[in-house]
Amino acid sequence: MPKYRGKNYSGHPMFYELLTKMAEIHSVKNKDYATGHHKDPLANFKLSEQMGIPSWKGALVRITDKVSRLWSFAKKEEYAIKSESFEDTLIDLANYSLLCLILYKESKKSG
Repeated sequence: MPKYRGKNYSGHPMFYELLTKMAEIHSVKNKDYATGHHKDPLANFKLSEQMGIPSWKGALVRITDKVSRLWSFAKKEEYAIKSESFEDTLIDLANYSLLCLILYKESKKSG
């Protein structure tokens, strides 16, 4: 039984390893994107609001970009841009999905 954050869970052990990797990637990327006095970790997603697009919908656009990249990879089994691997794209997709959910929930609280 895999142990994650001090608790025992059932499921594939690699799933929990990937959750940790997702958190690490989110943290590292956040240092590049968080701006302003309060260092809002979702500031880059919230920029879409300046154009009248709710931030969670802006995040959906980024999700579709990742899905499009994955579809392209599935057809060719290679990326033209070598700086992001298949694994990187999938982890970004998972992170964007969670961030989209956070933005959606925040919009329902304030709306």
